[in-house]
Amino acid sequence: MSKTRHSLGDVLYQARLILADGASYTDVLKNLDIPSWYLSELEHDHIHYPNSDLLALIFQCYGLNYQQVTELQRAEDLTTALFELTISADIRLAANLHQAMDWPNSAEFAAKYGVVKSRDPRAVNSYADILRCLRLADEYCPIHTASLIYDVSPMVYWQMEAEQIPVSPEIVSALAAQLGVNDLRPLLEASDLTAAVARRLQRD
Repeated sequence: MSKTRHSLGDVLYQARLILADGASYTDVLKNLDIPSWYLSELEHDHIHYPNSDLLALIFQCYGLNYQQVTELQRAEDLTTALFELTISADIRLAANLHQAMDWPNSAEFAAKYGVVKSRDPRAVNSYADILRCLRLADEYCPIHTASLIYDVSPMVYWQMEAEQIPVSPEIVSALAAQLGVNDLRPLLEASDLTAAVARRLQRD
């Protein structure tokens, strides 16, 4: 196995210069609610145990994945390896071109790490479940598109679906309007949420 020749910070710094054409931290992270200082600290190798989910999203801003970053860390000439990568894979800055990000599955993430809990003992679903179910009812409605509908950043939208932050009152009202109901309680208590949402969307 080849040894690691370049730190994560070195790879991220060179990726920003080469793959993102020297874009600022803010421009690289424009579609993510990740502060610019976090990327700066990563580039300077000041964060020894970075969050793996945040790293995956940052890598995607450069069109990279974990395997490619690992290979870049082992490259003899990092700059050359990055330039070769741009030629062979036609990599572009995903965040600036509004390409679809490969967001973690919000349902699975909520099940494992969700921190927003319902106080209603009768509720078998959450507002996050309704939000996700309504998005998935559309044939093609990725996280980025849904975030535009509700006028929030993609990261904020995904965090709501993943039950990391509460669904805002404004979006709860928007959900009720989209589904043509005054009260979302029947959906919160529905044993088959997908079917219940489908019935509301098929109403005359």
